[in-house]
Amino acid sequence: MSIIWITGLAGAGKTTLARQLALQLEAGQAQQGEAQRCAVTLLDGDEVRKGMGELGRGYSRDERLAVARNISGLAVAHSRGGGCAVVSTISLFHEIHAMNRASGQDYFEVLLECPAQLRQERIGGQRVLHGPRVGVELAAEFPLLPHLRLDSAACAAPQLAERVLQAWCLRHV
Repeated sequence: MSIIWITGLAGAGKTTLARQLALQLEAGQAQQGEAQRCAVTLLDGDEVRKGMGELGRGYSRDERLAVARNISGLAVAHSRGGGCAVVSTISLFHEIHAMNRASGQDYFEVLLECPAQLRQERIGGQRVLHGPRVGVELAAEFPLLPHLRLDSAACAAPQLAERVLQAWCLRHV
């Protein structure tokens, strides 16, 4: 069915938005297009890493790219099964964005932005960042043409999710 891929830097609010979006999709809150109710799988980059065991522990560019490929593969498999995969991951690689677009699935890309100071506050004491940080020590390859660009500081997650759903549904009209 579909892949909604939410990407952005650490602390931008990707996971919070993805969870809200999944709730709204599961409840059938999308009002237009094909998005009545659908089986939703939430694929969070940090959670997928945990499930990968040793394979998900590295944070070099190549290791991050391998994790992103795995997340993409899981999202495509779920989508081919008729569900909607909601993905929240940094995965800021042009190669991954191109691979997702070429998957043959309905792919919708959201770039979630957030001011640096707020991202830092959100990360704060919540978790320890591992390895080189994307956007600091490791170059971030932001999507060239995201379907939607949002600022998580502009409004709360339910309103952001509604904006994603509206834009996503417009593609199906």
